[in-house]
Amino acid sequence: IVSSVLVVLGSAMTPGITLRIIRKKRAKMFVYQLPDCLGSIAGALRGGANLTRALELVAKQQPAPMSQEFIMVLAENKVGRDLEESLDDLYKRIQKQELNLMNSAITISRSVGGNLADTLDSLAETLRETAEMEGKVEALTSMGKMQAWGIGCIPFLVAMVMLKKEPEGMMALVTTPVGWAVCGLIATMLTIAAVMI
Repeated sequence: IVSSVLVVLGSAMTPGITLRIIRKKRAKMFVYQLPDCLGSIAGALRGGANLTRALELVAKQQPAPMSQEFIMVLAENKVGRDLEESLDDLYKRIQKQELNLMNSAITISRSVGGNLADTLDSLAETLRETAEMEGKVEALTSMGKMQAWGIGCIPFLVAMVMLKKEPEGMMALVTTPVGWAVCGLIATMLTIAAVMI
């Protein structure tokens, strides 16, 4: 019964967890591509293109997911939707502050004027510096993450060893209410430890 419940819970939770992981990875790749994208838009604007044409060039030249997202923005714009609304929806899909900065720069430039190309260039430079700093922080914290994985695996390794040496005693963990409570406590403590690390 317990194994069936665990299988059902795992099956129900897996699609949502997988979707979150894919979405997070896609958003991270989008932000990684954003400085080059902003540079391309700024170059196109300096070359005499308007903003829509500059976005079309980006959609053709940039790799996915950048190209895919801007193709969607341009498709909405072609059927009559305001460009700023489409860019706001893009921000809602990606949910990264860097994209919000780009949208704000475009909105302000379109409403009060100013040199959008210079603004986008300076924003691209800022995002590159930020990405470099975040890369250093990620490298420094990767050791802690590896330690968390190591510590998290220890209880399972101990359980496997104990299952071979004391099968009757270990089966009590999955067949009795006290055993379920102990398993729940272990899972809770492992989760708290992983979050804190």
